[in-house]
Amino acid sequence: MQLRSKAYFQMHIATFLWGITAILGKVISISEFPLVWYRVFFVSILMSFFPGLLQKVRQLSKRNLINLSGIGILLAAHWVLWYGSIKYANASVAVSCIACISLFISILEPILYKTPFDTSNLMLSFIVIPGILLINQSLDLHYRLGFILGIIAAFMAALFTIFNKKYVQEIDANTITFVQMLSGFIFLSFCLPIYIHFSPEGFHLPNFQDIVLLLILAVFCTVIPYILFLKTLKVTDAFTTSLINNLEPVYGIILAAILLGESKELNWKFYLGTLIILLAVFLHAFMTHQQQQKGAKQPN
Repeated sequence: MQLRSKAYFQMHIATFLWGITAILGKVISISEFPLVWYRVFFVSILMSFFPGLLQKVRQLSKRNLINLSGIGILLAAHWVLWYGSIKYANASVAVSCIACISLFISILEPILYKTPFDTSNLMLSFIVIPGILLINQSLDLHYRLGFILGIIAAFMAALFTIFNKKYVQEIDANTITFVQMLSGFIFLSFCLPIYIHFSPEGFHLPNFQDIVLLLILAVFCTVIPYILFLKTLKVTDAFTTSLINNLEPVYGIILAAILLGESKELNWKFYLGTLIILLAVFLHAFMTHQQQQKGAKQPN
């Protein structure tokens, strides 16, 4: 029980740090593709200095290494689309799309692993939808592309969470994070010439302010929260972690209003949508607690 409570606390810390990610994505001046390239580059370099980490990577089986690398590529693609959502719309829109992850997981996980659908999980996921719609109802038409990119990014994040669940039981969080960040960097590096050729903005070196913000993004909004997330995933299910992660829109939109002046989202619809999301989060926690108590009372 204490282990699970600690995991919930760690996931809330990770969620708050991810809420800051959207703010950094809006403030950093470079476009979404180079932003993600620099993010995974800095994370890979920093984590390569973790004691004993490279040795653990060498000990991975070829199968695990390939599969983890594939998940890392999925994560990199998710980030490019998500930062595209921030750039084309704003931070508030992008983080509100994140709440769709739990809905996608409740549908995708039983399909992928051929397990029965959990009625309560589906119910809680669909409770979240009106909250998302209320938060985004005041969006202007030119934000629609950003919203669509955010929804696709949420779909990819759901797959990332589901696939990682299989490996957190046997591989430590640091190793998983490093392999996935490095594979994401390699994948984006291969795609870089294509981006430079077709992008009107090209690929530019970040200025000093952007470098500082990218380092903050790498350490405090990537390495720390992803390690906490994977540790949480080890003792909870994918749906629970994603449901707690639904608080990211709340943190992100409040921070965007304070730091970026995106206060137009904070009307009565926002507060009602936030309340609905919080209701789903705490209702799930209550239902989980009730199930645990019921299980504890059953005779051996």
